[in-house]
Amino acid sequence: MNILTTPHPFLRHIAKPVLVWNKKIAAEITEMSDILTNARDPEGIGLAATQVGLDRRLFLINNGRSINIYLNPKIVSASPKMLSAKYKNPKKRFSEGCLSVPRLWGFVDRPYSIILEYQLPKTLTITHQNLSDKPAAYIQHELDHLNGILFTDRILEQKGIILKETAAGLEPVSI
Repeated sequence: MNILTTPHPFLRHIAKPVLVWNKKIAAEITEMSDILTNARDPEGIGLAATQVGLDRRLFLINNGRSINIYLNPKIVSASPKMLSAKYKNPKKRFSEGCLSVPRLWGFVDRPYSIILEYQLPKTLTITHQNLSDKPAAYIQHELDHLNGILFTDRILEQKGIILKETAAGLEPVSI
């Protein structure tokens, strides 16, 4: 299992729901967790199944202490307040990056807070989580992957600036 990078066509795939929990899915999640934990340059915060070629609606988030697993996630509520309202000064905004889109960065204006519905591993019990700020953005980024959307698509939709890593630092990409 390897991380797919653009322009791999599977990154545009809309993933299918996880309907059962079994040893195969558990093993895939363990392997994804190892990949996420060992990702460097950049370090990974999240990893969606579609990023490693799996047709499953699941992703992992590394919260710094542990790896959280989200099965069949969907946003059931999103605030009208956007990240740009919280980070009015563009210099204070954080840039998203992606293991599947190496060396590109940019600010994506996403809803500031969300309520996420998802299922837990093993039992497939439905649960909810309230998230805001960066954690909400991380979840939205990974959920986009499950719908075949890349963060660069969002930046282009919003007429934002995509930055590319160069020897001199980050430089705007002309599109």
